[in-house]
Amino acid sequence: MDRARTKSSSYALSAGALLLAMVGASGCSSGEAKQDFAVPASLCGVSVPSTALSRVLPANGERVAVKQVGAKEDGSYLCEVAVDKRTVLVVTQEWITPGWSARHILIHELKIWDQKEAEGGSEVYAGGGAASLVECRGAGVEKEDVSTLVQVLKPGREDEGAMGQLIQGYTKSLGAGKPCHPRPE
Repeated sequence: MDRARTKSSSYALSAGALLLAMVGASGCSSGEAKQDFAVPASLCGVSVPSTALSRVLPANGERVAVKQVGAKEDGSYLCEVAVDKRTVLVVTQEWITPGWSARHILIHELKIWDQKEAEGGSEVYAGGGAASLVECRGAGVEKEDVSTLVQVLKPGREDEGAMGQLIQGYTKSLGAGKPCHPRPE
């Protein structure tokens, strides 16, 4: 008799645990993480594919802010993206000496060795970062090229495919803006 009671108590506990888990899981799905902010269509004046940007920004949050530090005309600037006052993405653009490759920039700056290439190697990307290089030949600027480096910071999300789309869209938009021009001396 004690054995039968123990067995039925065990089934009752298992059923109760299962019911509790189901209620808990259904409660979680209603409070699912959500981006309550509008994903920017540009980063410091350079258009980007917002669907790709959305995939590397945090899965939840209320407010997004984009801030530029420095001026493009000075040869380098920083574009910071913050969600709920926490920096989650940084884009750096600067003039560099010719001879560097996008691959070398990503390795040197972010220590990312495992990379994918696009556009014949002028764009490289991985889950947590990307780099591109715009060569400035025949534009009166043969001494420097324009490099772009994108870095995802936590709680931003690493997404290799999204990062590839982001750097390709950014570089295409940057190139359309004719970034190769003589720098003031």
